[in-house]
Parts: sequence; structure tokens; C-alpha cells
Amino acid sequence: MRDNLLLKTKETFKVSKPAFVLRVGALLLCIVLGVATINNINRGLQLMELSFLRQGSSMIHSFEAGTRTSLLFSQHIDHNPLADLASEILKDDGVSYIRIFDEQDNVIVSLGLMPQPMKKTTADMEQIGDKPVSTISWENSIFDVTKQFSPVRTSQTITPMMEQHWQQWKLDYKPQGRMFISVGFFTDEFEAARKGDIYHTIFMLIMLILLFCAGLYFLYLYQRMWNIHGTLLNTRLYAENVFESVPDGLITLDPDNSIISCNKNTEALLGKSMEEITGRQILEIFPTCPLESLSTENSFLEFDANCPHGNGEIIPVKIGSARMIDHLDNQIGRVLVLRDIREIRKIEIQLERSRRLAALGSMAAGIAHEVRNPLGTLRGFAQFFGSESGASAACKKYAGIMISEVDRLNNLVSELLQFGSPRELNFNRINIDGLQDKIVTLLEKEFLKKGLSFSFHKEEGTVLHGDSDMLLQVILNLLKNSINATPAGGKISLELYRQDKSCRIHVKDSGKGMTEEVQNKMFDPFFTDKKEGTGLGLAVCHRIVEQHQGYLEVTSEIGVGTSIIIVLPLEGRYYGT
Repeated sequence: MRDNLLLKTKETFKVSKPAFVLRVGALLLCIVLGVATINNINRGLQLMELSFLRQGSSMIHSFEAGTRTSLLFSQHIDHNPLADLASEILKDDGVSYIRIFDEQDNVIVSLGLMPQPMKKTTADMEQIGDKPVSTISWENSIFDVTKQFSPVRTSQTITPMMEQHWQQWKLDYKPQGRMFISVGFFTDEFEAARKGDIYHTIFMLIMLILLFCAGLYFLYLYQRMWNIHGTLLNTRLYAENVFESVPDGLITLDPDNSIISCNKNTEALLGKSMEEITGRQILEIFPTCPLESLSTENSFLEFDANCPHGNGEIIPVKIGSARMIDHLDNQIGRVLVLRDIREIRKIEIQLERSRRLAALGSMAAGIAHEVRNPLGTLRGFAQFFGSESGASAACKKYAGIMISEVDRLNNLVSELLQFGSPRELNFNRINIDGLQDKIVTLLEKEFLKKGLSFSFHKEEGTVLHGDSDMLLQVILNLLKNSINATPAGGKISLELYRQDKSCRIHVKDSGKGMTEEVQNKMFDPFFTDKKEGTGLGLAVCHRIVEQHQGYLEVTSEIGVGTSIIIVLPLEGRYYGT
């Protein structure tokens, strides 16, 4: 079963990050090498073409200049001087041939061996102008530069002597129309360099392949270690996620009861950061932690304790403790689970109060029913004796006192009946504006009498459902208590707003406040700290709020004031329109 806790990494070479990096790196190197080789070859070809074009242009330019010189200074020539100039050019080892021809493909001069594919057709000659045109034949290792041959420029002044010398040359063919000159260069040296680049590229590719194979072999050996590392990492992340997702505080201890780690809920519970907690003894952080219980050999323990918060608050917690063991079943520490039970304690208190109030209510209702009938009889007798014609003034006075006291007891009985047997509520959507008007109308004089400022605020969109008369009774009772507890010039506020899934009615004053003891007893029947009053008002309010499936939150501080919030659910059996 323990093996199931290990989140094993799938043993596949494809998911290995080093393998992926190696493959991508080898592919990128091959691409870079290929691109660099192609760029080198293209750059070499461009340099060769540029070099041959410049060399060919210079030779053709020199040939034209020599031809013009021959036209100007030669008087009697028994042979073609163009052949002499061509012979001089062919003395360069890099020149393969030189050929001069006209538009009709009549050869004027042709020295050297010109391959058949390099000969220009009529269509080729139509595209040749003053700028040189190049052609490469890799099969014949020839680079050809062809340009229009213009030894005599018609735009210049040509003397009749130059034309005469031109006619005296011994030419096999008389030029017809435009003339062209082609110079061929050997490309053997460039081809040798290009082949060297290709061989170098092939060599580098072989080295890359060998390197790639060696890397694959290394990754094959490394794979098992990588899978183990991935499994451990997944297990660690799994444990960390579980550790942090637990809604309670978690603390791990070593055998010396020093804190090893904790989760974020522990930080919030203790009011300290992880840096302040880890590495310290548990008693330094949690003085009330029962170490004696932790030292037992029991596998799991649970007990209650009070945990001190960083702000001085004492938080009740329930501690669960279990042993931590290694693979050899040796104890290496303990883990503590701290559960904040403040809300549970509040619920327990509320349940106990509700249970007690319910019991008192049942008893009060029974007593009220039994007392109400005798009170009515006593009041009738008192009225009879007081109204007798022969009754003395003292009798009439005492009869009046008896009637007032019976009425007071009857009001008390009515409150007891309301507390013990509350009527069925009439649930409806309450008009908050109408509720505000009633509150202001009923209490305006009391606010003015004591010089208190009253403010009412309703959050936009707030909806209130329930029995309007009963909720009005609760709010009025709370506001009256605030009026009695707040000195002149104080402030009282009533606010309605929505929070989460509840509607909240917040009554706040700047009065004298209450002690913690008074807060704990304020909803108990017959408990009051006022000279007048039955002590049933807040108990009745508590029963009414419970009937609405809500509860009350009380916060008070001596000399600062009291805040009471009525929390009513938005969803429930009474929710409707």
C-alpha cells in the first residue's frame, strides 16, 4: 500500500528534458552548419563572379584601348592586330579563350578552346550591351564574360585614317553590325575550394552525428536516475499540496520536539511567520502544548488545549498527534494537527443557550397560564372594593395600587407567554424604507430627548425577508437598549447590508459598553443590569431571531460602545417574495 504513495514518473525517453535539449541542439547545429556552408558557397560564388567580371571587364577594356591605338598608329599591317592582342591575353594561365564575333556570328578573332555550350545564340546577343554578361559552365569549368566590342565610338570624331586602317586589316570576315567579345576563365581553383567546403561540412555532420549518438547513450544511462528523481519530486509535491490543503494547522516535530515545518494555517493560527516558527522548540511557540502526552508511544492522540496567538488572544484548539516513522519503522518525530474550535465553541454556547431558553420558555409558559387567571380575579376584586360607595379613601388608594401591580404582573405574564410560546411568524419580503420610517417615527423623540445622533444606511440591493412586526420589535428593543446605554451627544447607527449568503442588520452605539460577563448573560431570561425592566426583552429577541433561522453576534468594549449584528440567512424556508 505504501508504494501507491509514490507518484512514479513514466519511464519514457521522449519526455526527458536532456534528450529533448540534445535533439534540438543537434538539429540547430546541423541547420546552422548547413546555412553557414550554403552562405560560404554562395558568398564564394558571388566573389568569384565579381572577380571574374572585374577581370574580364578590365581585359575587354584593355583590348578595346589596344584596338583603338592600332587604328590610330598602324599604317601598313599585313596581318590582323586583334589576333596579336588576343595572344597576349591568352598568356594568362587563368584565361581559357578569347573570341570576337559579330551579329551574324562571323568569327573575327578566336583563340583558345571555347566549349560549344558557351557559344552565344542570336537571342543571347540581343540581350548583350555595354555592360558585361557572365555565364558559368560547371561541366566545362569555364566562367564566360561577354560584352559588346566597341573599338571605335561613333560619338567621337573619327579620322578617315582610322577608318582606312580598319579596312586594311587582314580579316577573314568583314564585321557586319555590332561586334561582341567573349573571354573565358578557368574555374578549377574555385571548384577545388568549393569541394573542400563540402567535404568539411560532411566531416562536421559526421562529428555531430557521433556526438548525438554519444549523447543518446549518455541519456540512456542517465534515464533511470532521472525517473527516480522525477518520482521523488512528484511525491514531494504531492505531500506539500496535501500539507497546505489541509484546512487545519499542521506542525511536524523532530525527536527533540523542535519544529521542522508548518503550513500556512499554522501561521495564521499562531500569528507568526514560518521563519519565526521553524527550528524552535514547540514550547517556545506553544507553551500550553502537553509534551507529556506527546512522549507516549501511542500512534494517535487527541486532546484540547489553549493556543496563544501573536496578538495575545487565547485560541481554543483541539490537537491531534501521530507518530512519524521511517522505512525501518523508527520514530523520527511527530505530526500535530491543530484545529481551531472557536466557532465550535460559539455554536456549543448558542446551542446550550437555546436549550436553556427553550426549557425556561416551556416552564414560563406553564407558569404564565396558571398565574393569569388568578391575576384576573384579583384585579376584579380590587376594582370591586375600590368602587364600593362606603369604601374609605385608604381602601380606594390601596385598591388602585393593587390594580396597578396586577397590571404590571399581567404585562410580565404576557412577556412570559411571548417568550415561552412565540406565535407563528408571517414571512414576507419586508419593505426596508417602510421599516425605516416606523423606526424613526417611534424613536425620534427619544433620540432628541437625549441629544443622540442617529444614522440609517441601507446597502443598495439588500433584500430582507421575515416577519416585519417581529423583526421591528427586535430592532426597536436593541435601539432602546443603545439609547439607555449611550450618554448625551453619542452616536447610534443602524445599517442593513448583504454579506456572503446572509443579510445583516447592524446596530452600533458609542455607549458605556459591556463586560464579558454581561455579554455571556445578556440573553438569559430575567437578567438585567437596569433598575427597571423584567430582563425578558433580549431573551424574546433571541427567540425571534432563532425563529428566523438566524443568530446574533455581539461585540462590546467598556467605554467604547456595543455592536450587535442580527444575521439572517438569505435562503431558507421563509425566503420568498
